[in-house]
Amino acid sequence: MSAIEQYLREFQKTVPAHLQPDATAEAHSHLEELAREWQRRGLSRSEAECKAVLQFGPPRQIGHQWRRAAGVVDWWDILLAALPILGITGLGWELAGKFIPLLMYLAIFGLGALVAWRRSWPTWWYAWLGWLFLALLVKPETHWAFFIIFPILVTLLAVDSWQRATLMTLPFTTYLAFATIIQRQQLVTTGWGPGNIYPGNIVWLETAFSVLWIAVLAASLRAARPSRRDIYLLAGLVGTQLIYVGAVALMIMVAKSFPAYFVTTLTTRSLLLQKLPLGLATIGLTLYPLFVWLTARWISRSKTRTGLPA
Repeated sequence: MSAIEQYLREFQKTVPAHLQPDATAEAHSHLEELAREWQRRGLSRSEAECKAVLQFGPPRQIGHQWRRAAGVVDWWDILLAALPILGITGLGWELAGKFIPLLMYLAIFGLGALVAWRRSWPTWWYAWLGWLFLALLVKPETHWAFFIIFPILVTLLAVDSWQRATLMTLPFTTYLAFATIIQRQQLVTTGWGPGNIYPGNIVWLETAFSVLWIAVLAASLRAARPSRRDIYLLAGLVGTQLIYVGAVALMIMVAKSFPAYFVTTLTTRSLLLQKLPLGLATIGLTLYPLFVWLTARWISRSKTRTGLPA
């Protein structure tokens, strides 16, 4: 096996299957060109191939550059995107999150910003940015900063990339769900079983939703083709939010169907006038970046058609 063939075999292991034909063909073309250049300088074919391989760079490094250029998100980036979810919700919050002061959160996310800046702002950073603003929202003394900066930043970011803006809004849909849609004391047993269904399992319920959220992130960010990521992300998030509202509706149905076993503080009126509007608000927040992006594209095309600079 020649040096170039051995290199290409190692190179193929570093890129996803759907990228391998194009990536391998281009890498082979560059290597052949380098090898011919070394042959023109007087080296034998085998020596020229060895020189070409050394000059081209390590297969893992070149494969990583190919993945980045093609928009492939590595598992390390997905782990970084999910890290705040694991630390600020569910079991992670019970073990560590509640003991970390706001300034520490700001310092952690500030350090994340430094890392992201050095890595040319990878996708995971935008989820971190959303958690930073959530830290500002939950503290009354920093409400003003959130309501002034966050809407402007989401809108500006959505004009260029609605996927990144959607990642930035992720923490708020989950926060709204557990803070206002799914609350304590909404479904209680009548003396048998575990008593208050939700609070007794709050840590595990939030952890379960966190895992679901991470699965949505992983499925969307690891989509074989970048063009599908936005659809996966949007469908997963809207589906999760519908589960929130569906869980509340299910509580009412269970309580009314088995009044001897369950009692609920929910009513049909509260579901329709309070919970459902909040659920629609979370879905609206998820869809808002897409709306801004589509509006910006429509305005740009309208200016182009009328001869104005876009």
